[in-house]
Amino acid sequence: MITQADQQTLSRRAFLRAGAMTAGAALLAACAPAVGPSGQAGGGAQPAAAATTLRLSAWADVQDAVVYENMVNAWQARQSDYQVTVEQYPGGYYEKIQANFAAGSPADVLYYQGWIWQAYAENRVIVALDDYIERDGASALFPEGENYLNTTKWEGGTYMTPTDVGSLVIYYNKDLFDKQGVPYPTKGWSWETFQDAIQKLTHEEGGTRYYGWAQAGGWNGAYGRSCAFMRRNGHVEWDNVIEPTEARWDHEDIVSSLQFLIYDAIENQWSPSPDIVAGGGVGVDTGRVAMVFEGPWYMPRLWGELGTTEQGINFDVAEPPVGTSGRNTTFGHVHGHCMTDASENKEGGWELIKFILSDEGQEIIAQGGRMCGSPGNIDAIWGPIASEAYNFTNVEAFSNGMREGATPLIMGEGSPIHAYGGGPITSLWDKLLGLQQPAAEAVRIANEEIQTVLDQYWRDKAA
Repeated sequence: MITQADQQTLSRRAFLRAGAMTAGAALLAACAPAVGPSGQAGGGAQPAAAATTLRLSAWADVQDAVVYENMVNAWQARQSDYQVTVEQYPGGYYEKIQANFAAGSPADVLYYQGWIWQAYAENRVIVALDDYIERDGASALFPEGENYLNTTKWEGGTYMTPTDVGSLVIYYNKDLFDKQGVPYPTKGWSWETFQDAIQKLTHEEGGTRYYGWAQAGGWNGAYGRSCAFMRRNGHVEWDNVIEPTEARWDHEDIVSSLQFLIYDAIENQWSPSPDIVAGGGVGVDTGRVAMVFEGPWYMPRLWGELGTTEQGINFDVAEPPVGTSGRNTTFGHVHGHCMTDASENKEGGWELIKFILSDEGQEIIAQGGRMCGSPGNIDAIWGPIASEAYNFTNVEAFSNGMREGATPLIMGEGSPIHAYGGGPITSLWDKLLGLQQPAAEAVRIANEEIQTVLDQYWRDKAA
């Protein structure tokens, strides 16, 4: 799950301040033991001592350790020039990446979320991949959809790969829909139908309250979870989602969506409040919530050996409701790899990256529980694996989210706001979640505060 706690921004001149750290900061990078090749390929793999070492960072979840152990085993069975060590940085992933840069010891290939790495490109500590892509005819590995372009490119250069993705979809408990006689969501269902369903699905039974809606799966949601609803009629809250200059939040579409989804839903107990969420035991995964807007990482909690309940949840997924635009504007998360400028083994790093993006590498991604990086591979590789493992059917809700979806916000170095909130955006959510102010008033104040942040961002950038 991607939560607000995972969002890290680099304040302006952060790299310069980090450079003043002691060399001991490099010890923050916990390196896993070298993973040996799983077999011989061609003329046979060389002993590890004869190979060049490549360092690859992986997200700090347990499943990612397994994914990338399998990944490097498979790649090293195919070649003998490089030996890969996989590094995970629990307890502050991006802080430890930055500490390694400050100490002059970054890994060769780094894993990033698609709205995080831009400050590193501005500071020229990661390198553009375009020359490699053109040389090897690898452009087909980089989808051209809007949210892919937004999250893999910066100022004309391609810096990040589409290694794995995660579009947000509506998860729904089919049993609760059946019990209340509410039709299942379908592609193209309307905002009004969605609103009506939330209220009809909310009920009490045997002294237990069942909710039609939850802000997110086990936490209180945030900006990135609401964009699809805010933009349902075509209005966008920025003049440009890439480094905007103008905040356009004070609009009826935004006010009405946030008023209903957060303030009214909590006040009328259609959605669990933050204190109930904090207490645990209330969610789609526990059978007490009918709908939630979440990514593929939520599925293990619903079905299978990691499921919250022993019997599992009888669920499926749907694309979010649409307004007058008719467009699915879900947040299509893109995560991937960047090469560091300090690497002395860029050719090896690029070869590893190509393998991760290959069909073989993407199948390893899917087998490990992550969603493949392109819509076609979501349908062809990830879908059959995931739908069987988690007992759902609508794979296209995820792949269409990546084909058609959008990006909340991309900023460069020094911005306190980002794709999941920050600064005045987080303050806005706090007011709504706490029922401190209705949306019309809270959004009007937030729009002014967000504009102040943007103005300061551009002044600092010009300095």
